Amino acid sequence: MIVEAILLTGASLTASIFVVQVAVLPLVFKYSKSVQRKMVFSNCINYPRNLDYENPSSCNVVGGRNFFVEFESAADNCHIKLGAWHIVPCSMFCDVFAIRDYVRVDDRLHEELKRTQNTIVLYCHGNSNHRASPHRLQMYKVFQELNFHVITFDYRGYGDSTRVRPTEQGVVEDALAVYGWLHDSLDEHNRPQILVWGHSLGTAVAANMVAHMEKLCAEQGRSTLPLPDAVVLEAPFNNLLDEIEGHPFSKLVSWLPYYKDTFVKPFTASSEYAFNTDQYLCCVPKLPILMLHSKGDKIVPFSLAVKLHEQIAASRSPEDGPLVFHSFEKGLGLGHNNICEAPNLKNVVEDFLELLKESEVKSRGTCDETKIYV
Repeated sequence: MIVEAILLTGASLTASIFVVQVAVLPLVFKYSKSVQRKMVFSNCINYPRNLDYENPSSCNVVGGRNFFVEFESAADNCHIKLGAWHIVPCSMFCDVFAIRDYVRVDDRLHEELKRTQNTIVLYCHGNSNHRASPHRLQMYKVFQELNFHVITFDYRGYGDSTRVRPTEQGVVEDALAVYGWLHDSLDEHNRPQILVWGHSLGTAVAANMVAHMEKLCAEQGRSTLPLPDAVVLEAPFNNLLDEIEGHPFSKLVSWLPYYKDTFVKPFTASSEYAFNTDQYLCCVPKLPILMLHSKGDKIVPFSLAVKLHEQIAASRSPEDGPLVFHSFEKGLGLGHNNICEAPNLKNVVEDFLELLKESEVKSRGTCDETKIYV
């Protein structure tokens, strides 16, 4: 009797799961924009919770200052306030700790950025959580050890930023607002090197921003900003549709005969997000790009990074900006979020920066030869 009851319960449970998998889940996914949006942005996931963003040291950030970037959003027709941190390089620790109220951002922050010649990283994080997620904190430490300034922020709907539902247009607008704030804080005649570093979904955000810089600046009513010195893509995908199909979640339902219609087609028709990184980056052939991807990444398959690299490479000539693709082997135990633990990551970044210098010198030499010839 007991065995029969257990078998009957197990069969009932299996049947229920099967019904959910083949009927309920596809219908919900196909017709619920809210579910689709959460699949893309996952801003409902918020760990760790109850953080004091205004005090970065409470989040285990050394040498961090909190500040806000505020602007009027053309995407959502409302006022947006973005929470952000400026994290100083290791070489500035003594200066920072010598000032008692260093957490408060005031004119000193702008003065430090105007004076600095250290590389500055604008960090665009991926979906879910916020700028204080553990793996992001670890990456900031890598930047500090490289002696970089870090500007990291939360998109609308994330962290302590304005609670507005995110869309591609909205989060790209947020990235541009912070990028504009950064440029306004620098000495335009002696500007340091700027890297826009995106991780996962942030790679598509960064790609969209640099590809549509002129249009986005016009929408915010400002003059066109110069492109960054380079873009770094950490765990990138080529486009959202391929990423949806390659995501581990899709393996649960990809066998369904109506899989494409219910799980893929809604993203094809969406006006809220496309994230076509491959199309975006083919529009900026002069922009140097460093791609970083782990072969052990189970969230964004390595094959999607290979596709992206091939498409960007095909759009460039030898005279265009350098394109470097560095892969990390499976044996290193690196996945989607922990490339920051790669033992040679700093060397890879430093080598890329050296390549940028060489490329710049070569470009100047070509310009000089052209001037002499003319």
